[in-house]
Amino acid sequence: MDTRQLNYILTIAECGSISRAANKLFISQSGLNQQLQRIEKELGISLFKRDTHHLAITESGTIFLRYARETLNREKQMYAMISDVMDGNVGEIRVNLAMEQGIELFCEIFPEFHAKYPLVELKLEDHIVYDQYKFLAEGKLDIGMVMVKNHEIEDLEYVHLAEERFLLGVPSGHPLTRFYQPTADGDYPEMDLTLCRQEPFSLMFAGSTFRQVIDPCFEQAGFTPKIMFEARTNHVIALMVSRGICLTILPESQAKLYPHLCWFRLEDNPTWESCMIYPKEQPPRKAGRYFIELAVKHAKGLTARSMPDWTLAK
Repeated sequence: MDTRQLNYILTIAECGSISRAANKLFISQSGLNQQLQRIEKELGISLFKRDTHHLAITESGTIFLRYARETLNREKQMYAMISDVMDGNVGEIRVNLAMEQGIELFCEIFPEFHAKYPLVELKLEDHIVYDQYKFLAEGKLDIGMVMVKNHEIEDLEYVHLAEERFLLGVPSGHPLTRFYQPTADGDYPEMDLTLCRQEPFSLMFAGSTFRQVIDPCFEQAGFTPKIMFEARTNHVIALMVSRGICLTILPESQAKLYPHLCWFRLEDNPTWESCMIYPKEQPPRKAGRYFIELAVKHAKGLTARSMPDWTLAK
């Protein structure tokens, strides 16, 4: 018995007449009556009591109608859920966030995203750039977030979020802070990196996109930095600088979290670009595209350049 036959019986019960039900279903009265007889024969019961003027539901028919309605409702729910999945209204989106740069952005995005897609679960992950490329290609990740110098993977779509410069961080009270003077435009003062030749540094780990941007700055300055520690988080680096142990270079979005340090622009003005990425051949569904739209919108506010607080820095 299929759902079409269930609908026949429900319509007969609703109309109270085979002839009226046949008209509503756009089939012949004899054809509908044959369908009813076939169903009753298959079940071995009578669903309706019939006389020349009246059609009444039997006790067995009442039970049948209850489960027929439930079956048809479940079918509707199934199709609705499949439609929602196809549209991206339910399900799971595996999103990589560069946790230090990305978590603030996520906190801005989430309330607005959840209000529109309450049934979509955002599964947050944190992988290095190389692994993101690998997992996106393998279908193990839906959307990535990377900081890049170039759009190097042709199979990926790069959605621009922001361009961000890097700043040199110096401990408060360090001799180099004598150069820490306000500029005419209120921006960070510039530091000649060659003046830091003898200073120890803490930097992000070798092979990271961070180092691909920063290492050429040292080469341009004509020296290899004395690296005291290579970290995987900006917070660890900033903590070491805060204690007066070393110098560092950090992206501006992270530098502004530590206003008690003295931050300088570098002469080369190194920058990187933050992007959301996904495979060109398998773009995100509607909810995923909305997540990226929100990321683009909110990234502008989060990366807005703030002028240094000279009093706090000194």
